[in-house]
Amino acid sequence: MKNLHYTLRLPFAFTFLIVLSSFKLQPATSNKYFVTNQTELASAIGKSVPGDIITMKNGVWNNIDIVFKGVGSENRPITLKAETAGQVIISGSSSLRLSGEYLIVDGLNFKNGHSSRNFHLIEFKDGKIPANHCRITNISVSRFNKEDGTDTWVGFYGKHNRVDHSLFEGKVSKSVLMIVWRSTPEADYHRIDHNHFKDIPSIGNGGAIAIRIGDGTQALSSSVTTVESNIFENMLGIGKIINIKSSGNIIRGNTFIKASGSICLRHGDNNLIEGNYILPGLRDNYTGGILVIGENHIIRHNYIQGTRRKGKPAIVLYEGDANNYQGKGSYYPTKNILIENNTLVDNDKNILIGQIGQVYDKPGTEMTVPVENITYKKNVIVGNNTVTPLIEILDKPKGKIIYEGNLFFNGNSNGLENIPGISIKDPLLTLGADSIYHYNANSPLKSNILAPPLKRNEVGPTWMRISN
Repeated sequence: MKNLHYTLRLPFAFTFLIVLSSFKLQPATSNKYFVTNQTELASAIGKSVPGDIITMKNGVWNNIDIVFKGVGSENRPITLKAETAGQVIISGSSSLRLSGEYLIVDGLNFKNGHSSRNFHLIEFKDGKIPANHCRITNISVSRFNKEDGTDTWVGFYGKHNRVDHSLFEGKVSKSVLMIVWRSTPEADYHRIDHNHFKDIPSIGNGGAIAIRIGDGTQALSSSVTTVESNIFENMLGIGKIINIKSSGNIIRGNTFIKASGSICLRHGDNNLIEGNYILPGLRDNYTGGILVIGENHIIRHNYIQGTRRKGKPAIVLYEGDANNYQGKGSYYPTKNILIENNTLVDNDKNILIGQIGQVYDKPGTEMTVPVENITYKKNVIVGNNTVTPLIEILDKPKGKIIYEGNLFFNGNSNGLENIPGISIKDPLLTLGADSIYHYNANSPLKSNILAPPLKRNEVGPTWMRISN
């Protein structure tokens, strides 16, 4: 009976394995479409299924509104790409909208035109249907400006969307270049990385701001957007180049080259500003470093050089408005700030505590709530010949002020010499041929620098990498 039982079970198991193997061996079907005009493009998009690739023929696509709708999958996205990256030119009155799931746009070149839409050129939404898990990569948007009115080149909606390895240059039309919109408190999880933002003048109405995350109405909820490994070059910000109006974001590993402006934590809490290089700006009166407003921010491993007296300090902590609320547009009180492992060199103003005054455009609203609870840990400040103190205090902060392992050298260190946690000592920095200060091998805080500044050939489209 035992052998018979084994004999009866074997055919069933063998059959099951055959069926399972057959199922695994079935190839997933996908289609490749080569399209030469807008009608063929719309037809291919309408028929697309996960894994499909739609290739646009090289040449000029004039006055075209691309609505890329579809539902791909994580392992089998639907891709819309140029026949040759950079040689599909979107011109005239044109736009691009994405909606659905797991869509990729690759290699398009926007030039010699302007947005056909009222506001956005590129939008992660069509009507009320957003895009999720979608990606725009390897594109260029060059001087694609409206003559009148306002436009934003990229509007983020949905969740888990990404813009990477792209060039955005010569924006002179009004409004912010790239905005993460937040109509609900839900996290967004967007990623903006390895892009080159350049040649943006100061034109008012936020037009010199490259990236804004949120608009203040959902400021106390987390966007969880990452802005990482981008270059911002030849810009005249109106005080801000990256403007944060939400919580829980990461601004990491970016390089600012002749980019006058600041990373501004305007509204929101729990943001991380880490490993950025802020180099001397294009114009002194716009130059700044990191502006801090709100709670529980971490400012660490940043290198800031060359901020000047007419502009903002390398790091400034603002006082707050006790009666601020979401949508009011005033300043939340600043507290529980960690400033660690930063390198501040040759700045006219290094760290300023207690920026006070009247809130812009709000008569009668003053910033009067002192900064509360600051930790300074393993920072290096090398001053220049200005008389401004290395840490300038306009209004005394309250709560716990902690110093640990900081090295300050040169400049005005009056009042700092006898504070435990601050040593007036040469941190062993040497000015290199690249006009950047580098730690000597024997410096005790050489680990403050996580990586070198980005090179131009590490960002932007692969088909137009700029040599350094």
